[in-house]
Amino acid sequence: MITQSIANIRENPDLKAEVVWVLSPAESFSVGKEKGGWLPVYPASSNLSDSLVGYISKKIVVPAAKNSPVVDWGDVRYVGTPLEYHAERSLKSAVAGKLAEGDKIKVGFLHGGWYAVFNADKPVVSENDALGFVKESSVNINLDDARIRYAVRKINVIKKPVASSKAVGVLNPGYRAQVGKEKGGMYALYRIDTMVKEDTPVWGYAWGPFLAAYPKNLEKKKMAGIDTRKAELEAEQKKKEVELKERADSLASMDKAMDAVVNAPIVTKSMFAQAVLNVRSEPDVKSLIVDKLELGQAVLVGPEEGKWFPIFKAGDTPDSKMEIVGYVYNAYLSTEPPAEVKKEAPAKKRVPGGPDEVPIKITSKKMTFSENKNQITFSGDVTVVRLDVTLTSDTLTAMLKSGGDSLKDTQNKIKEIIATGSVNVVMNNRKGSCDKLTFVVGDSIILMEGNAKLQDGPNLVQGNLIKFYLKDNRSEVVGGDKPVEAIFFTPKNVAP
Repeated sequence: MITQSIANIRENPDLKAEVVWVLSPAESFSVGKEKGGWLPVYPASSNLSDSLVGYISKKIVVPAAKNSPVVDWGDVRYVGTPLEYHAERSLKSAVAGKLAEGDKIKVGFLHGGWYAVFNADKPVVSENDALGFVKESSVNINLDDARIRYAVRKINVIKKPVASSKAVGVLNPGYRAQVGKEKGGMYALYRIDTMVKEDTPVWGYAWGPFLAAYPKNLEKKKMAGIDTRKAELEAEQKKKEVELKERADSLASMDKAMDAVVNAPIVTKSMFAQAVLNVRSEPDVKSLIVDKLELGQAVLVGPEEGKWFPIFKAGDTPDSKMEIVGYVYNAYLSTEPPAEVKKEAPAKKRVPGGPDEVPIKITSKKMTFSENKNQITFSGDVTVVRLDVTLTSDTLTAMLKSGGDSLKDTQNKIKEIIATGSVNVVMNNRKGSCDKLTFVVGDSIILMEGNAKLQDGPNLVQGNLIKFYLKDNRSEVVGGDKPVEAIFFTPKNVAP
């Protein structure tokens, strides 16, 4: 026989008799001859001659299907205090053994206020396997405020406190969970390792009859560990929040200090060239020459950087940002003009970065200016000369910055030069050729594209694209579909 829902087995065939067992649904058991609407209940393996469990109403049982799981007649219990079990259901009987605090056992076959005791590690099928007997009151603990309960048998954890609700987990026999308030015979469950707060989500729900209160002394030890860990986690979180705030405050202070440095006005002063000087792109004698200063020429300089003065170009308006033009060695600048210049008439002032600086000379057979496209096109034997850079090509287009009037100040307005057709370029000792060359004036970058070759003395590199950074005096080669090829010559007496 089986029941289709949770059902009580009573000690006697009477609704007022004590409940000695609660059946889980769909677990099979044996019954004897019906009498007065009641059936005696036996383990499924019993021959009905002994091991009577109790009585169940005939109204709530139905025949069991084949291979239905049989009832395990032992429910798990944890021993709260040291306990002796007896050979019979009597205090006068011999002591059959002892149980220690925290021991896990199984109990079943409740009769006359006594449980039969079994090992917890295997199913209980008959009272004949009992180790002994203990009083029901010594193992059944009634604690309504217990924070931890455990499953006395395998039970489903369901999503809602409704019998038909979907299962969300399982509690195996002896497994513990934290519990909330009991409602409708069910407890709200939280996982044992969860830090339960007011807003902590419920794991699920389980029937109260299958959850036993964990012994108070054992609960205190378990909860003390949980509460201690909870306090540790809260302290760690608080410490982390303090550290994050301190770090954020520190970063904010650093940002504020950096803004003060960046936005601080540049302190400049006027100085005079004591000779004809090179203006270089970096404070280094090996860096690119970007301008020249004439003897006695006045310039604006910023704070000294090592042995170099940065040269500034004043903005177009009082509020506009000043720009660094380059660097000059400090030994050749003075706050006073040279004596020979003082005797001569004052020279016309020239601002580095103005229209007369670093001239770019372009010659060709034909020149076309398009004001709409903001560009100048040169064609036929084009030659471009800028300081120590000479470029020749079939055609050349100078892209101009927007604004300005016609061709006025064209030199200062060129932002990009694009040369195509038989392009050749000479830079000091370097020679190069390509299908197309682009010179980005503001960044001082030369891009050589298509069959690009660059030769420095006997050394040669070639690829699909060569980038040459004039300010840094360095180059970068990209192979594209073909690999980069480089040929370098070394002395014969140098080992590889």
